[in-house]
Amino acid sequence: MDFNVKYLKLMTCLTLLIVFIILPCTGYPQAKDKIRIGNAISLSGPNVAGAVMTQANPYDMWIKEVNAKGGIFIKEYNKRLPIELIRYDDKSDIGTVVKMVEKLILDDKVDLLLPPWSTAMNFAIAPIITKYQYPVMGVTVDSMKIKEMAHTLPYFFIHLNQPPVKAEAIVPLLKELGVKTAAVVHHTDLHGIEFAGYVTPQLSVGDIDVVMYKSYPIGAKDLSPLLKQVKAADVDAFLAFTYPPETFLITGQAKAIGFNPKLFYMSIGTAFAAFKETYGANTIEGIMGTGAWNPKVPYSGAKEFWERMVQFAGAGKVDWYGNAFCYSSVQVLEQAIEKAGTLDRRKIRDVIASSTFDTVIGPVKYVDQINVQSPGEVGQWQNGAFEIVAAKEKRTAKPIYPKPPWP
Repeated sequence: MDFNVKYLKLMTCLTLLIVFIILPCTGYPQAKDKIRIGNAISLSGPNVAGAVMTQANPYDMWIKEVNAKGGIFIKEYNKRLPIELIRYDDKSDIGTVVKMVEKLILDDKVDLLLPPWSTAMNFAIAPIITKYQYPVMGVTVDSMKIKEMAHTLPYFFIHLNQPPVKAEAIVPLLKELGVKTAAVVHHTDLHGIEFAGYVTPQLSVGDIDVVMYKSYPIGAKDLSPLLKQVKAADVDAFLAFTYPPETFLITGQAKAIGFNPKLFYMSIGTAFAAFKETYGANTIEGIMGTGAWNPKVPYSGAKEFWERMVQFAGAGKVDWYGNAFCYSSVQVLEQAIEKAGTLDRRKIRDVIASSTFDTVIGPVKYVDQINVQSPGEVGQWQNGAFEIVAAKEKRTAKPIYPKPPWP
């Protein structure tokens, strides 16, 4: 018999021996060399600044760190698997994010998903991840309605501290500081409508007179007429429930018209380092914002995480609030995968739902799919840092009141 034929038969026998006898005896599944994670997120359009700064940067840093240590250990395969990220631009469009998430699931067949940016985008994908059973932790979803819907969305976890939690810290803070009157404005997206709609009655119950309550359209380019009305009302506190473009716009226009209430509060974008870079630390001194995190929090690895985050993204491209929440969500994901010992999404989901996780925002635990751990509800710019000023027991600094004059 020809040597080549003999060799071919021998190799065939060896291959069959490995496939049908040796591999089954090891107890480990075959042929898995990476974890494929999908992410549809805004890389263009009006959401891009928040999406990249708040979410994409900490996600990317986490993936780099995980891969540097060889990946996530999967007991089922008895080895570490590195992460491969597949990311698409949702163009800040709800229809596009739905299509991109379906593409990641059906065409790319990713193992796991990371969420998009903004409340509306998270709402849009919630039914899809439920249908295909992909556990996802929403880190920029800010809505009370999602809590009502949680039982119908078993694979969707709300990681961010929600409006009721933050509102319940705002009102006691204002009362502590002696605020008597307030004006509330908000954009017409779900975030603004719900947050303002929850806070305003709480102010009234807390004996704070809401002198003005106004809304404005998303994408507004000039809010000076509205700000002039608020200025004329001469209130102690100004509360604006905003997205980043409006947060920046309101600040510049308020300074231009000399509107400087004793308490100046805005929501999304206030904690961006870019906010400080744009206006300068002296200008934003005393401005408050929704949610808070600070490297002085008493949680394992917090200080080190912030140092790495600043180095990875750049000092002017970090989010003092959202970065820690986003990074902590993937800490949860990594720990859940390792604890489950598999990439079976149902098992990972069950671990997330039933365990407590050590993270940079503290011990995360989901009750009815809502994270009950929060490092802070109100932050304030003080000497170039975004300090936690509420709730009172979580403070990293005492609140400044009244807000200093514009420089």
